[in-house]
Amino acid sequence: MSDLPPDLVEDILSRVPATSLKRLRFTCKQWNSLFKNRRFTEKHFCKAPKQSHVLLWKDYTVCPMSINLNFSGSSIEFKSVLSLKDSHYNSEQVYIAKVFHCDGLLLCTTKDHRLLVWNPCLGETRWINFENDYKPYSRFSLGYKNNKSCRSYKILRFWTSYLTPNHIGLRYNIYEFTTDSWRVLIDKVSLNYFLIESENGVSFKGNTYWLALDEETNFLLGFDFTMERFKRLCLPSNKNCDTMVLSVVREEKLSVSHQNFCSSKMDIWMTNRIDSETDMSWKKYFSVEFKILSMCHSLPFCNSFLIDEEKKIVISTVRGNENMVNIIGAYNAYYAEVPVESTNWPCSPYFVSYVPSLVQIQQCKSKENNKTSLEM
Repeated sequence: MSDLPPDLVEDILSRVPATSLKRLRFTCKQWNSLFKNRRFTEKHFCKAPKQSHVLLWKDYTVCPMSINLNFSGSSIEFKSVLSLKDSHYNSEQVYIAKVFHCDGLLLCTTKDHRLLVWNPCLGETRWINFENDYKPYSRFSLGYKNNKSCRSYKILRFWTSYLTPNHIGLRYNIYEFTTDSWRVLIDKVSLNYFLIESENGVSFKGNTYWLALDEETNFLLGFDFTMERFKRLCLPSNKNCDTMVLSVVREEKLSVSHQNFCSSKMDIWMTNRIDSETDMSWKKYFSVEFKILSMCHSLPFCNSFLIDEEKKIVISTVRGNENMVNIIGAYNAYYAEVPVESTNWPCSPYFVSYVPSLVQIQQCKSKENNKTSLEM
């Protein structure tokens, strides 16, 4: 390819999947320099095929999974845990309490109440400063302001506090990567709804979405990182007596599972667009039904899930049965349970849909020592 024009080489490489391109990173200085170019990584993110991988969070670690889905006998292989070590603490293992995915970047809160951003594909990390203001019930999400030329990544942190002894309010602020600092977005705002406690939220087209409820209905709560404000959107069902879980499909579609408390049937709905400030075009794709094959005799409820659109298969973790992964097919009533070795009861393992990317973590120039070593 040395005889090809540079623009043509760049266009060809921008269409190669991230995991394959990673191996070419040190082929030559020209390519290595190209892969560090932000304009190229933006182009690659838009043009390269999305390779969806499955990560399972369990026992304060992140474990990649290889899944073979077919009706003759689906199987799951649990690969070696991704090891994250902190050079500032004698290369000690970092234990992950929660993980949030956006554009190939993982936003992780640790067991010892720290925060970092991690790109496992590139092996890059960055610790995020709390400024000695840690709130034990803080929620975090990673998103971006969608500029015309590039995406500007930000971190949202929010938590509840009492406005009066009987009135709860919401406080939230934004972390800016370029300045390595938090700025107050809203000091206090009245809160008339609740986020579902087990809901981590998902990233979809740069914004974050959570399931929430008020006194009467379920709804979708979104945070727009461009406008920096929350918004309320509709769900396929708004009955607050139902259980629902959010997921994403290759970062291209938002998916929600819907299950009535009195039923083992679970409906899968999807959307790939938001029509307005409050409306979303949901479409029901298929339904599956849980069975009870293990020692758990109560009615199963989904804790996290991922889907295969083509084969109409759901893989899920179930509340109350933390040591099993369920594989459920819409056709032929296919059903299987795969054991998961986990000791972190009662914190249920959950899935993270991960798409590797070359997106680099923006480093603050004044904090060059803010790095960790990573082994995979």
